[in-house]
Amino acid sequence: MEPTSVIIRMMDSRRPGVVAMIPAHHLRPMERVRRALRQMFWVGGSALLVSNLMLLFVPAPHLHLCSLPLAIVLGPLVGFFTWRSRVLLAESQIECPRCCDALTVPAGLAGWPARFNCAHCAIMVEIHPPAA
Repeated sequence: MEPTSVIIRMMDSRRPGVVAMIPAHHLRPMERVRRALRQMFWVGGSALLVSNLMLLFVPAPHLHLCSLPLAIVLGPLVGFFTWRSRVLLAESQIECPRCCDALTVPAGLAGWPARFNCAHCAIMVEIHPPAA
C-alpha cells in the first residue's frame, strides 16, 4: 500500500472536493487479469450451477433455456468490470465532506471513482484521483 493523493467530495455536488492522502494498492496488469479471471469463473460457474440445479428441481425447461445464456454472458461481463479496476483502496479514516465527522473508507473498494455512504448523514461520498 502506498499513500495516494485523492479528492474527496459529495456525489453530484458542485462544491470543490477536499484533497487527502489515503493508502491504495495500484494493481499491476497481471493482477488485474488474475482478479478478472477469478471473478469471471466464480460468477459464471455459480450461475451455471444454479441454472442446472433449477432444471432438476423446477421441471420447466424454458427457465433453464433462458437462464443458461444469461449465465454464460454474466461471467465475462463481471470479469470485464473487475478488470477495469486499477486500484484497491485500503481502510482509512477521512472526514465526511458534509457533516465533518470521522468516516471509515471500507477496505477493498476498487476503481475510480470509489463510492460509499457516510454512516452519519447518509450522503454518497466519492473518492476521485487528482486531475492530471
